[in-house]
Formats: sequence, C-alpha cells, structure tokens
Amino acid sequence: MSTIYAVMSRSDVRGLLMRHTDAHVTEELVTSWLSGLAGYSLAECHAAMTAMGTSARRATPADVAGSCDAARDRAAEPGPPVPAFSPAADPPHQRRGGRGPDRDYHRQAGMRGIRAAYELMGWQRNADHDLARSVACPFCKAKAWAVCGPLSRNRAGVREPRDQTTRMHPSRLEYARAQLARQAATTQDQENAR
Repeated sequence: MSTIYAVMSRSDVRGLLMRHTDAHVTEELVTSWLSGLAGYSLAECHAAMTAMGTSARRATPADVAGSCDAARDRAAEPGPPVPAFSPAADPPHQRRGGRGPDRDYHRQAGMRGIRAAYELMGWQRNADHDLARSVACPFCKAKAWAVCGPLSRNRAGVREPRDQTTRMHPSRLEYARAQLARQAATTQDQENAR
C-alpha cells in the first residue's frame, strides 16, 4: 500500500525557502523548487530541512528530496491499518487555479468522514441535512456542501430563520427537493423513451 502525500502550493514552497534558506526568493526559484519537490509534502520538506541544520541554507531540491526519500524508507515498516474514512483513502487531485476546487474537495471529504463516523457509531444521520447541503442556498448564497450562514433576514427584508433540525434555510431544502424531483422526472422520461 502506498502513502498519499499532499501536494505543495507555490506559497508553501515560498514559505519553505524564506524560512530555511538565505536565497533571494524569486518566481523562477519557486518554480524550480516546486518541480524538484513534486510528490513531497510540506511537512516532509520542513522536517528534512530542519534536520539538515545550517546546511539547509545551501540545500538544493535534490538534497531535500533525498532526505525525504530516506525518511520515507525508514518509516516504511508496516503499521496499523488505515481506516476507510481516512484522508489517505481518497487523495485530492492536483488542480491549477484558485482554491475553490480544493475547498469543494475538502468539504466533500469532510462529509464522507462525518457519514463514516455516524455509521461506525450507529447514529442516525438526518437525510434532509445531506440533501439540503447538496445544492447552493438561494437565501444566504452558501455554496453546495457548505453550511448555511446565520443570516435570518436578507437585504430585501425577507425573513427566513434556519430550521433547527437540518440547520439550513427551509428554502434550500425545498430547492434541493425540487432538483431531486426534476432529476427523477428526467430519468423516468429517458427510461420511457427507450
């Protein structure tokens, strides 16, 4: 079983260089270090450069990668089994651009973890809560998989307190049910057309 490590961002590499080296941090330097340390996590690189001591000031990406590989080899002994809901079970995909797709991934991963914890403990999960979170809120404009904000009155003066059971605005749950009914009707029409 191989371990999945988080991908470093440009700001992670910039912070690593500023903390451990004497180099003038330019965009070209960040790019070369980012490509040289592809596949290594920020924590691994920090640990490797901290272990190097003062020689980290003159280290190259190859030196840091070698130190990280050596640490991985030392830690390759079999350990306890990884639970099905751990972050390593479903790694994030490397994406370019803003943080939006990463946030969506982490929101969904959090939901999977919460569902797994409820299942392990034998607790009952509110299906309406998950259904409401699957769509964006038309009242407070919370994105899909994000919890509704505490807004109870919008700029137009419309008042809509959150439901105590689902912790979402009622219009969000209604919208989600309408979307679900629309999808079911579309699926039924497609099956009837066959």
